[in-house]
Amino acid sequence: MKNVIAFLIIFGFIWSCSSTSKSPTENQNTSISTQKKTDSTEEWEITVFDTEYETFVATRAQPKSMFTESSLKSRNQILVTEWNSRFYSNVNPSFYEVAIDYDPKENYGFDFEYRLYQFFAYCNWKYGIQFNELRGIDKTK
Repeated sequence: MKNVIAFLIIFGFIWSCSSTSKSPTENQNTSISTQKKTDSTEEWEITVFDTEYETFVATRAQPKSMFTESSLKSRNQILVTEWNSRFYSNVNPSFYEVAIDYDPKENYGFDFEYRLYQFFAYCNWKYGIQFNELRGIDKTK
């Protein structure tokens, strides 16, 4: 009887310490919206509907000084294409809920490009979603 109790305690300890998968489930909701600011016709803003995104940008994201607008724009073009490809092919429809409307000819500005890139880095960090165009320093797995 002592052996059974000891075994259950050890098994319970091992089970409680096991890591959990960070893959998105149906109740996790990360969505993105882009629009021009109402007070300006030149500036765009990006809204991410996930409560931890702003904290991620403030605490974990690489600083803006590590990027140029042109490098972000070229990476974002590929990342958005990859995202939309997954959306339109119905890969994990509970996660890829919307397509991202991104026009490579539009001048969105540095802040928008930075926040869009950090959205992909955030999805990689929080959910383990792999994107090919993320820099090595921005990948978590």
